Formats: sequence, structure tokens, C-alpha cells
Amino acid sequence: MSIATPKNLSLTDIISAGYRALHRRLWVMLIPALVSGYLWLGAPIALTPLATGVQADLAMVGELIGQEGEGVRLAQAVLMTDLRLALAWLNFVPMLAPTEGPVVPLMGIEHEVNWPRMLLTIGVVNVLALVFSSYFLTLLSEAVSGVYLPLVGSLQRALAVALALVGYWLVLAGIGLLLALPFLALSIIVIVALPGTALAILLAWYIVLFWAYIYTCFAPEAILLSRVGPLQAIVASINIVRHNLAETLMLLLLNLLIVNGLGLVWRQLAAMPVGLPVALLGSAYIGSGLTAARMEFYRAHLAR
Repeated sequence: MSIATPKNLSLTDIISAGYRALHRRLWVMLIPALVSGYLWLGAPIALTPLATGVQADLAMVGELIGQEGEGVRLAQAVLMTDLRLALAWLNFVPMLAPTEGPVVPLMGIEHEVNWPRMLLTIGVVNVLALVFSSYFLTLLSEAVSGVYLPLVGSLQRALAVALALVGYWLVLAGIGLLLALPFLALSIIVIVALPGTALAILLAWYIVLFWAYIYTCFAPEAILLSRVGPLQAIVASINIVRHNLAETLMLLLLNLLIVNGLGLVWRQLAAMPVGLPVALLGSAYIGSGLTAARMEFYRAHLAR
């Protein structure tokens, strides 16, 4: 039997309900803790072989625009940093990422990128991210709804969630391409004809993508709690946000402030000799509770 949720809850009530749900299955937070531990202790993935080929080109561009150091700095920022999080497009597990920065030196890289290996790496990273994400979200949604399945049932449900999450991204990508390509072509034409409008057009694209994320952000919760398909989940998310826009923005902003604010504390703690396990567990606890709070938010407003 599912646990009844009050229809009118403040954000404090929502977050408290999320952590109460997490406490009913506290060991679930070990999944994000282990994934974060891999990020801190595992080997990074970077496009370092591209550095020598691209560095000279970027430096030449920097000379043309009067900023010779920008090329090297851009090469360091893009080619020399750990890409595991950026490549994990199907990750829904809250994680504590290590401090950003170059992971290997620019000098001494002479071989070319092995693109088949890189594509295989991207595939493996996303498959593993999807496996961990679907099982983590399934177990946490059971704690939120109060409906617990046996091990086999949870695994079957996690598989269905994984397929639905892949479908969700495919639907988003398809709709995005269908709607964005004409405007992207128009934007390129305008920028070429009027270079001074580039910043305004980029800002407009950022605003569009921001609101697209806001209105579709509860699609995973709809997949988990309403057990609908990807397209129905997107529609459900749009309806939830449309009727509760201010509360949605407040919840997402509060989530962002908590995660980023405590992230600074966790990274400082992780730099200490014995602080990494505490930082990983603390970050996993906070992130898992906030993930459960999003589910509680969706469930409470769906009941209205």
C-alpha cells in the first residue's frame, strides 16, 4: 500500500519527505558514493592526443584576434580535462566530481586519437551510467512510493526504467533537432551577415534551452512514479511545471545552491588524508535525499 502524501506541501515539507523516504532505504546512497569514488580514484578520460594538432591552430587564431594565450588555454580546458562526466549522457546518479582542471600535461603527446576506441569508451561509459542510474532511481522510487518489490521485480523494473530513459533522451533529441535545425540555420545566416548579433543570438539559444530543460525536468520522475512512456512523461512534466512554475524554479534553485555550496565543502574535505570517504558518503546522502525530494514534489503535485 502506498503512503498518502499531503496535497499542499511547502518546499521544506517536500525536502523533509524526500529524506524520510531515503531513510527507509538508506543503503541506496552507496550507489552514488561508489560512482563518485570511481571518479576520484579511477583513470580519467581525456582527448590529449588532439592537443598537439589543435594547439598550433588555436595559437594561430589567437594571434589573429590579438589574444595569443587564448588558444593554449582553450586546448587545456577542452582537450586536457576529464571527460567522464561530460560523456555520461545517460547518468542520473548524483555525483561528487573532482576539482576541475587539466589532468595531464600538454607536452609530449604525439600520437593520434584512436576514434574507434573513443567511441567504444563513450558507449561503455553510458551503458554503465544507465545501469547504475536505473537501479538507483528504481530503488529510491520504491522508498518514495512505499511499494517495495522483491529483488527480481526491482531488477525487471530497473530494466524497464533504463529503456524508458533511453527513449526519453531519443524523443528529446528528435524533437530538439526537428524544431532547432531551421532556427539554427537562420541563426548562422544572421551571424554571418551581422557578426555583431552573435552574442544576442547565443543568449537567445541559452534561454530557449534553459526553459526547455525546466519544462521537461520531471520526465524521469514521471517514468518512475507514473510508469508512463517517454513521450507521456514529457507531457506530464510540462503539465506539472506549467501549473507549478514558481515552486519548480524554487525547488531547482534550492537544489542547485545546496549541491554547489556543499560541493565546495566536500572537495575541501576530500583533499584531507582521511576525508575522501566522508566526503563521498556525505555527498551521496545529500544528493540522494534531494533526488527523492524531486520525486516527492512530482508525486505531491500530481495528486492535485
